[in-house]
Amino acid sequence: MLKLIRLELKKNGIGGNIGGAFIAIFIILTLLIVVNFEEPLLTYKDIFSLTNVITTVTFIIFASVLLSKLIIDEFKSKTITVLFMYPVNRKKVLIAKLIIVVAFTFIFSLLAKVIIISGFSFINQYTHFIQEQITFEMIRNQFFMGIVNSLTASCISLIPLYFGMRKYSTPATIVSAIIISSILNSQFGTEFTLSSIVYIPLALSALGVLIGFISIRNIETKDIV
Repeated sequence: MLKLIRLELKKNGIGGNIGGAFIAIFIILTLLIVVNFEEPLLTYKDIFSLTNVITTVTFIIFASVLLSKLIIDEFKSKTITVLFMYPVNRKKVLIAKLIIVVAFTFIFSLLAKVIIISGFSFINQYTHFIQEQITFEMIRNQFFMGIVNSLTASCISLIPLYFGMRKYSTPATIVSAIIISSILNSQFGTEFTLSSIVYIPLALSALGVLIGFISIRNIETKDIV
């Protein structure tokens, strides 16, 4: 499986996606700082909440781009037939691709939270946007929540695969990711979002895993001609 993953990484070259992810992190941090110059947030809880929302939306969309690149486009152009000619089970090929997408989403969603919150906390020492002192307990709790949030985001990121595979459509994959992540993280009222109801992201995570499982199960009979 590791060999297949390395083959996929070498063949598709996701360096551009990684570079884009770091650029996105820098932009989010910059915007967070600019917003606080205009209208400072009051507590670190606000910063944590806003960071979780923005990074989740951002990297679910990034995942849809990867899904399109690794899977949808290859089915559409039929270049995936080359891989299927190898003496390797088709299911393993698709599993390798999905592992890359899920791992990318989890790692960069979590890394983004760490970089953004660390960067903001460092700058806050000099700008004093927030008077509240950040504590070890706050950092520990947020890190745990960041892991959970990133894990659910990585599973939810598989849902657009269903829409993309119906007609091998890249736009459908990306647009569905934008819609799902936006609805899930849109604010209703002051602080309420659908993602704050724990059962909703968990249910969507389970749906994402189910879609991945069904895609793997059906790959042996998938028409690629």
